[in-house]
Amino acid sequence: MEGLSRRMGNGPMPDIDAVGTIYYNLHGTWLAVGWDAAAVGEQLQVLSAYFGLEACPEVPPECHVRLTFLTDTPPLSIPTHASCVAQQHGLQVWQADSQLYVRDGVCVVHLDPASRTGLGTLPPTDEQASPTLSMDLLLYSLLLLLRYQGFYPEHAACVAQNGVGCLLVGDSGSGKSTLTLSLVQQGWQYLADDAILLRSCRDGIEAMPLRRELCLAPEATRAFPDTLAHWQPGPWTGDLKKRLDVQALYPAQVCETCLPDLLLFPTIIDAPQSQLNPIGKAEALFRLIQQSALVMVEPQMAPGHLDVLARMVRQTRHYQLLAGQDLARDPRRIASLLEGVQQPAPCI
Repeated sequence: MEGLSRRMGNGPMPDIDAVGTIYYNLHGTWLAVGWDAAAVGEQLQVLSAYFGLEACPEVPPECHVRLTFLTDTPPLSIPTHASCVAQQHGLQVWQADSQLYVRDGVCVVHLDPASRTGLGTLPPTDEQASPTLSMDLLLYSLLLLLRYQGFYPEHAACVAQNGVGCLLVGDSGSGKSTLTLSLVQQGWQYLADDAILLRSCRDGIEAMPLRRELCLAPEATRAFPDTLAHWQPGPWTGDLKKRLDVQALYPAQVCETCLPDLLLFPTIIDAPQSQLNPIGKAEALFRLIQQSALVMVEPQMAPGHLDVLARMVRQTRHYQLLAGQDLARDPRRIASLLEGVQQPAPCI
């Protein structure tokens, strides 16, 4: 452990242990993901694509975030004085002084926030089996480091129309993706489904995409018969949702960022008619926090994360959507429900 800690040091991690490295440009921030085993590299590239990261052929002049996974090295352990600061999706996040450790059942990732670097160790590969890298382990490690670049994750979809940015925020299964695709089919611009990043800018809090493809359960795709030929299976066995490349199908309706003016919190109810009810700022902030991964991790980062969410609430109007049987039969009704609450706001 001491040798690995020294290898991380106080600056960017060197590439000496990685046999492969791939680079991604996420909204102007360069990410480098490295590995020392081909099987791990293949998994990393599939998982990165799933999050919406697109590989860049050129080597950037500098990398802002660097994450490396090794198999041919002693496994990392969590210091005995570390404290568990978060548990979610089968992961644990531990903190020891300024260092973070993300652990699942197979791998530990050591994160050094000051240098924006991370090192994960996996069991060595052999001819019979390859190590399995957790999707959530990779995602959470990247998100923790990206917060130091000013990006804050939110479990939300985002669309825009006539300058109005709308975030659909809620649990999985609340109907966000179905409503998003319905609005896109009625002319709204598409930013992202299910995973976005929030960042402070000169004009307020802007939303940017993390995952671009839209995902729906197979039975939900039947509500959009004109798209049935365009759905693709997930990238690995066990992924039950179908994926739609919205950029390819609706290229003129894709936007890169927007300033949200409307927060919509959908909930499916067993009632004939849907309702759209305004909610207060405190309730809207509470719901944003519930859907913001890792918001309370790291005492030094939590205030900034909470401030971004609070500013988002101040710049938006907020509604709870009780989605009834009418929307289940015809998701296109969402556009008419939103007509009465739209007002101009800048879309970049």
